[in-house]
Amino acid sequence: MPSTDDIARFGRRVQDLLQEIGPADLVEILDAYLIDTRGRMERLPCLLSDRDCPHLARCAHSIQGGSSIFGLLDLERAALEVELAAGLPESPDLFRLIAALRDRYADLEPTLQAAHATLVASLRGSGPSAA
Repeated sequence: MPSTDDIARFGRRVQDLLQEIGPADLVEILDAYLIDTRGRMERLPCLLSDRDCPHLARCAHSIQGGSSIFGLLDLERAALEVELAAGLPESPDLFRLIAALRDRYADLEPTLQAAHATLVASLRGSGPSAA
């Protein structure tokens, strides 16, 4: 189940960003976040199996940074836990932490995608009308 706190913060942050940067730029940033984060989530298990901890830590750090932009603090914290564990020699919790991070994102992604679709639809509806 997705974090209701993250969903609420995401909704507030989207509203703030709409005011600050407008819908077109928000759609662009959210689109980039969704594509980038999904790709990074898919790479995490490969990096773990290759024991590429430096890249694993950087990947988690990128997820953390992107998540903070949208107020996804629970996801941000989960990514930080992965980043920190990747910096420890032979961290026994790394597999569990990566699984938890991926599960948390999988729970949130439908809400994020729905917000993206709503924003895209609002842009199409606010474009120049055919005369």
